[in-house]
Amino acid sequence: MKLSAVALTVVAVLAVTASAAADQQIATGPVEPAPEPPPPALDIDARGPVRVGLGTSRLFDSRVLSLSFEDEIDIWRLSRGAMLGVVFGLDAQRAMESKIVDRGFLSTGFGPELALRMPRQGPLFVLSGTAAPLWQSDASATSLAGLGVSFRAEAFPFYQSLTEAVDCERGTLQTYVLSGLSGWALTRYDWLGSQGQSVAVGFSLDLGREFILPVLGAVLRSSCSGP
Repeated sequence: MKLSAVALTVVAVLAVTASAAADQQIATGPVEPAPEPPPPALDIDARGPVRVGLGTSRLFDSRVLSLSFEDEIDIWRLSRGAMLGVVFGLDAQRAMESKIVDRGFLSTGFGPELALRMPRQGPLFVLSGTAAPLWQSDASATSLAGLGVSFRAEAFPFYQSLTEAVDCERGTLQTYVLSGLSGWALTRYDWLGSQGQSVAVGFSLDLGREFILPVLGAVLRSSCSGP
């Protein structure tokens, strides 16, 4: 008799527990599984920053002015927040002290880049590396003078993808101006007769967004300049 009472009590407790769990699931709705990350796929985005900065060079034993114009093209989406692409363009350094004989160079670089985006409407971080021939000019000609490699880290705090920018999701100022603003840090190692490392920091602005996006905005609907 006692065993029957104990068994009945256990069954009752289990029934109440199951009923409470069912009521809670009904109240909160079915538990949905976490969304799976999208598979790797082709997904194009692009930037064209024009950069200005200052640094120091062991190659020239001098402070240097660092100038650059590069195209960064994201091609392959690895995950929700990571894109793989290529970077190519021009990178120049010029010694700021007049005693330097070989006062600078121009590199024509190409290499890979990795773009890391925080959750939607978050900042963008870009890591890129290039290898390039170095060119120097004198009064009569421009000639191949050496070889260099570089690594750059860049941050776009107000970034918008081209799709977001065309749709003008965050207003005119952020779309046309702030989305192309970035800060960067660069390290290079160059062979130019002698060899040496240089470092530089600076800021950049994507001038393509300044001129091209307003034109797109004037002709496309759901844009900053649209109706």
